[in-house]
Amino acid sequence: MLNVVKFQKDSVLLVRLSGIIQEGVDFNALIGQIPGSELIISCKEVQRINSSGVKLWIQYFQKLAATGKKLRLVECSPAIVEQINLIVNFACGAKVESVYLPFACGSCKAQFVSLFNTDDLKKVLDSLPEPACPKCKNKTMFDDIPGEYFEFLNR
Repeated sequence: MLNVVKFQKDSVLLVRLSGIIQEGVDFNALIGQIPGSELIISCKEVQRINSSGVKLWIQYFQKLAATGKKLRLVECSPAIVEQINLIVNFACGAKVESVYLPFACGSCKAQFVSLFNTDDLKKVLDSLPEPACPKCKNKTMFDDIPGEYFEFLNR
């Protein structure tokens, strides 16, 4: 089930998505028409998206992009980053501004995500930051394959 929370400020609509994007998701009913010129989509809490959800996502957001709306993706969860990498037009012309990176701690085995701005990431891809573990404060490691996780940055 997908939940949507909307906030309007001037000509910008911020939409926060949470849950699972799958068959039956009706973006028209959940988000509706965009009154302003810009839509910011926060995907921080999107846990999963299946193939039917991908199709519904692309249909809705491509139609919006075709009307001239400016689309921005922020706080993209690893599930959304995976789809952006797998499906070339998944972002539907949106600027991907920030993504969550998965990290793992070798000491205490904790796993967590940390938010990074995509413009900043492009500058440090050769030496990714190693944030401190929130549990034990030791160094952590990026918990994915960099060449695959950051593929979308090269488009």
